[in-house]
Amino acid sequence: MPIDRTHLASPLIAAARAELAQRGVRTQVNAGSRPATQAPARPTGNLRTVVAAILRGVDVDDPVAMRSARRRVIRAVLLAELGAELREYSQWQPMLDSLVESLEANEVHRDSFSSLIKSVTA
Repeated sequence: MPIDRTHLASPLIAAARAELAQRGVRTQVNAGSRPATQAPARPTGNLRTVVAAILRGVDVDDPVAMRSARRRVIRAVLLAELGAELREYSQWQPMLDSLVESLEANEVHRDSFSSLIKSVTA
């Protein structure tokens, strides 16, 4: 499923990245454990497994199940992309809500998400 940038949440994501980057630089400089330019390591290859686990058993005909799964997938993608520290960002919940609402409002995204679920469960 292609994930297009959503125009409504893009500024929030950019602000979150900037805030997290500043926190990381301050923490790393204060800790002195590694250079401030080195980003913390994140596990790679986990996202596919996590998303597949979230989507298994989701009933594509149940709108409540679809909304819940969509929210959990978006959350997993954001945390995998930006790191678990994102949850400390002051606008984390509003950003997540905005992304979920934007994607739910777009028929193309809803259809793509349904296709993603079918491909995982097939």
